Amino acid sequence: MRVDEIDVGSLTDAEIHELNAFANVLREESHPEDPLLPDEIARVQYRTMPSHVVLREFTVRSPDGTLIARLSTDWERAENNQHLMGFQIEVSPAHRRQGIGTALLRTAIAAADEAGKTLFVARTQDRVPAGEHFAAAIGAERGMVGHTNRLVLADVDRAMVERWVAEGPERAPGYSLIAVDGPAPGDLIDQMVDVLHVMNTAPIENLQVDDDIFTVEEMRDFEKLLFAEGAQRRYLAARHDATGELVGFTEMWRGQNGLRDTVSQWGTAVRPAHRGHALGKWLKGTNVLRVLDEWPDVVDIRTHNADSNEPMLGINHALGFKPYTVDINWQIAVDAARKYVDAR
Repeated sequence: MRVDEIDVGSLTDAEIHELNAFANVLREESHPEDPLLPDEIARVQYRTMPSHVVLREFTVRSPDGTLIARLSTDWERAENNQHLMGFQIEVSPAHRRQGIGTALLRTAIAAADEAGKTLFVARTQDRVPAGEHFAAAIGAERGMVGHTNRLVLADVDRAMVERWVAEGPERAPGYSLIAVDGPAPGDLIDQMVDVLHVMNTAPIENLQVDDDIFTVEEMRDFEKLLFAEGAQRRYLAARHDATGELVGFTEMWRGQNGLRDTVSQWGTAVRPAHRGHALGKWLKGTNVLRVLDEWPDVVDIRTHNADSNEPMLGINHALGFKPYTVDINWQIAVDAARKYVDAR
């Protein structure tokens, strides 16, 4: 079995088409209700890679040259979490249980050794049980278990959400909301990046990871990628008026990965010193109303939550979010993975 590395920085349109066609087969397995990713967005994603992300990809082909499996490894050029490498092994359904995943894991180990990484992290979801079976077989540990939760907008209790928004200024006197729909403005971006660090207070359960350290350059990189995809942003920050400090935020994107009917809910967080004023409900409720009013053709909002994140789940469940997929974040030491493949 031959594993070949591809040069992700110089892929031709034809090569991206082949890779995307393979990925779309797996998307049909995991999300048959969603549209397939168009080639034009796949080209943007490969050619607008954030500069702080290192991506290496490897492929396996059948004897007739058909692409049947792919390995993606990634890590960030950053000051923190330099022990981590993310990896994703994808094998077409007809070619599973033939040792291809083990061969690609061996390749991932070599890539981790070359980069000086000591811990693998990966995610599976319940619609593709082969991923969970493989993770368990190699001895990976469940680092964090959660769900992608889904809010069908036709089911929203608008009167309740409007009440949350109306009560916002009453329950949080001395605070106001600031909206950002495009790139972060120069006079706010430093604060927008800084308030992101509140996400480090969210539960990580057993994951062996350090706090994330975000930078202006990283935010600009992600903006560049998402706007190039044609995605649209709806960002709200809560400002403490007496100090001018941004003390909370919520962020949504429409059209990420080509999903025009779906809004992706990213982070929502409030600084600990400013909790207890229902700022989270005010922020999320306001953004939900914006989606309803500004994008009436959107079908749903999806977000990922750890099952242990009770405060955020309380708000989401009240809004009407329901479990959509089970998401498991796995971790395994590179040396433990090495012992597995050496024993095969």
